[in-house]
Amino acid sequence: MYEKMNLLRELQEVDQELAELATARAGFEGELQGLSDEKIRVQGMVDELQSQLDELQGEEAQFRREQVAEKDQIIKVESRLPDIQTQKEYVAVLKEIDMAKKASLETQAKIAAKDKEIAELQADFDEKQTELTAISEKCAARQAEVDSLLQESDKKYSARQSTRDSLAKDLPKSLLSKYQRIFTRRGGLAVARVIEGACLGCNMQLPPQQYNRLQRGTELQSCPHCNRLLYMDRD
Repeated sequence: MYEKMNLLRELQEVDQELAELATARAGFEGELQGLSDEKIRVQGMVDELQSQLDELQGEEAQFRREQVAEKDQIIKVESRLPDIQTQKEYVAVLKEIDMAKKASLETQAKIAAKDKEIAELQADFDEKQTELTAISEKCAARQAEVDSLLQESDKKYSARQSTRDSLAKDLPKSLLSKYQRIFTRRGGLAVARVIEGACLGCNMQLPPQQYNRLQRGTELQSCPHCNRLLYMDRD
């Protein structure tokens, strides 16, 4: 009985180490996923700002084309002045020139307003682009660190798994199955120590008769309260 219990205690220690290594791996992977998600989020903002910039710059370019056409129109209309024969026609041409100049001024105002929008949006874009660069560098650096840590962790995990397999094969299948069920259900503590008649797994007192049987060490005992497998330190 003592041999089986010692194997179970060793097995539990190994299983707890394996669980810690698995938790650490999940933590590293979660950290990297968090960085990746943040990078994707900022990249999305950068892409959206770039799209808005492209749209504004396209509108600004269109305004400039319109302004060029308006100036050409002014030149074209002004060139007709020397050939005008009547006062009425002269007034009409001057009015056309005035309207064209007003349109050109309005277009110039639109260009100035659009340039202001572009400058403000460009500042936002540059800020997010800088943030994205920083996150990308952080991701790359942390990825290299975590890869190294995971390689080391995987080596430890593989070695401890081999130890576990060796311990497990020396236990009866029924006992191993029972241990594994309790380990899973009881948060990684399937084998509990007993001190002064109390199970340290659940801090409940054992019935006196069961405590006496445990002291004799003739058979494996389970806590009636938490179902953990029990042991006592022997002098």
